[in-house]
Amino acid sequence: MKTVLAIDMGNSYISIYKKNCGIVLKEPNLIAVSGSNSNYKIIAFGNEAKKLQGKTAENVVIFTPISEGEVKSREYLSALIKHFLEKLSISKFSKIKALVTIPCGISNQAKDVYRKTCFMAGIDEVKLIPSIIAGAVGSGKNIKGDSTTFIASFGGGVTEVAVLNLNSIVKGGTLAYGGRALDVAIATAIAEKNQVLVGVSSAEKIKEEVGSLYENDTLNIEVSGVNVVTKSPQNIIVFSKDIKGKITEYVDEVLKLIETTINLCPPEISADISQDGLLLIGGGAKLVGLSEYISKSIKMPCIISDYSENATILGAGKLLSDEQELNSILENVGG
Repeated sequence: MKTVLAIDMGNSYISIYKKNCGIVLKEPNLIAVSGSNSNYKIIAFGNEAKKLQGKTAENVVIFTPISEGEVKSREYLSALIKHFLEKLSISKFSKIKALVTIPCGISNQAKDVYRKTCFMAGIDEVKLIPSIIAGAVGSGKNIKGDSTTFIASFGGGVTEVAVLNLNSIVKGGTLAYGGRALDVAIATAIAEKNQVLVGVSSAEKIKEEVGSLYENDTLNIEVSGVNVVTKSPQNIIVFSKDIKGKITEYVDEVLKLIETTINLCPPEISADISQDGLLLIGGGAKLVGLSEYISKSIKMPCIISDYSENATILGAGKLLSDEQELNSILENVGG
């Protein structure tokens, strides 16, 4: 008996796609641990760990085992994956085969860490594929031929940019900064302006509700925090303009990566890119005004994928049923 899965190892979420079934799980890449490193106890995973954010005792730490696209703790990540696999009620007699998405451009050593972590979680066979390739496939792009796909992925831990054709990455790069780091930056900006501390979960909500790259946007939201002076709870109103600076700083760094990638491409490919434009995927792709801001800066069309948030796992899942294309990609990227 064999179970065939695709697993998107995102910094914010881990998604699992089961062949012939579709997406069967998507939960935060979070784990809650109490005690010390030498004597710890895992008390919550995924959704349950997220519910505990900002509500735990001092001896409880909630974190993601992946940071900036790299596995920081094989032990905790393997426990998290194993827990998710158990939730799927996979038979203990079943051999698990998984196609796992990873950031493009990471070292062979980092790839080995992903593989070993999956083995520790009980997965028997592991193949690795760059998440940005899977994201293009999940967005309906045909990357088999010589037509060019220019794509940017706005993830939780990293932001990736790549030019794809012939089932391979022509040029690409990764910025070790994503949605989670932006949440922290937003929380810092609010603390500096209002003298009120808000949690990372609240900062994420602020980003999603009022984050905007439009000038003079009047969106606002009320949030609760703790006054840094009185240590008392305090409600504040946060406006788009209060956090726009942090969002702009992040996107401007992404623009540098986009422009560098374009400049490294041969003239023929650059011409294709200029005509077809840039495809945006990832949870951060829906940030208000993002596509317009990038389009104006690089002077080419920017299109948000219809499946932006789930493009990567959908693409990896689709490849499970196209063995010929998958093998071609794996041969090109060394997965």
